[in-house]
Amino acid sequence: RDVDLCKDLHQGEVAGCPVWLCPNSACQAPYDNQDIECMLLDCVKRKMMTYMLQDLSCVRCGEVTQYNLAERCRNKFCAGDFKTTVDKESVGQLLKTFLGVAIHYKMPLLKEQVTFIFRMNPDMREKYDVHLDEADTNAQQTGED
Repeated sequence: RDVDLCKDLHQGEVAGCPVWLCPNSACQAPYDNQDIECMLLDCVKRKMMTYMLQDLSCVRCGEVTQYNLAERCRNKFCAGDFKTTVDKESVGQLLKTFLGVAIHYKMPLLKEQVTFIFRMNPDMREKYDVHLDEADTNAQQTGED
């Protein structure tokens, strides 16, 4: 089943750690947080790879450029500017959400990966008001690291 990471109603706690639960009232078994963490790590890695290897498309005609260093679209009668096909804002918002999930559900590998990305991108960190010192303090208070 699809699990809404932030709003799922079927949540519980196992050994002091928040978990998602099976929605079947007869089952109520907790999902393995490590498995979910691995899936989220894969998602972050794929999203970052997509962002880094993305194409540029023309704002006016929408054609994807074939020329790596072209400043303007070379389509006949166009000469439009280029824009990225993957929006930086959507990547930043996704990373901020994943950081919140990693801290709340005590997922140290996911937290480390997202924290590293924010450390390497100070403009993104500032735009999304991510305080890495607070993330580290929250992790220490909850027993991580």
